[in-house]
Amino acid sequence: MPKAGIIYNDIKPVAVHVAMELKNQLTAAGWDVCVTTSMGGILGYSHPDSSVCHTPIKGLKPPGFDSDMEFAVVLGGDSTVLAASRQVAPFGIPLLTVNTGHMGFLTETYLNQLPQAIEQVMAGKYEIEERVMLTVKVVREEAVLWEALCLNEMVLHREPLTSMCHFEIAIGHHAALDIAADGVIVSTPTGSTAYS
Repeated sequence: MPKAGIIYNDIKPVAVHVAMELKNQLTAAGWDVCVTTSMGGILGYSHPDSSVCHTPIKGLKPPGFDSDMEFAVVLGGDSTVLAASRQVAPFGIPLLTVNTGHMGFLTETYLNQLPQAIEQVMAGKYEIEERVMLTVKVVREEAVLWEALCLNEMVLHREPLTSMCHFEIAIGHHAALDIAADGVIVSTPTGSTAYS
């Protein structure tokens, strides 16, 4: 039995409704379907003394999602796509991203096109667009305090009301540079379009 997933934004009623309809449709077509919200991929915050809201990358996997899954449908907007990408990236699950709201730069299709898109995906008639992701870790004395996967970018900045910071930045095998700045943005090609 082929396996598919659905990740949806549970604060958007339309996404909730479409997720349940799509689950029923795929199940009726003979698919094993796992459904979850995008909440598991929302990032927490790092704190100098503890890892508040920290979930290790390997702990973001939704129940039932694994490398046997042929595809997952994401129902929401860009925030939902970013959260879903964190949840499934370690398993290489292709995502069909569907815009159910206003901002959908990262989405592939719209709700009114979903029936045709699902038909094509179920028939295996699609191309996978590979995306680069960043792994970000906050480490102190060899202990990982916080980590995250990023599809867009990572921003490291000073606290409000503090002076400029010094960042030591090394890329690959190149010598490290000391840069004085308010912050540093490390962007993937996906995130860089926002800065162009």
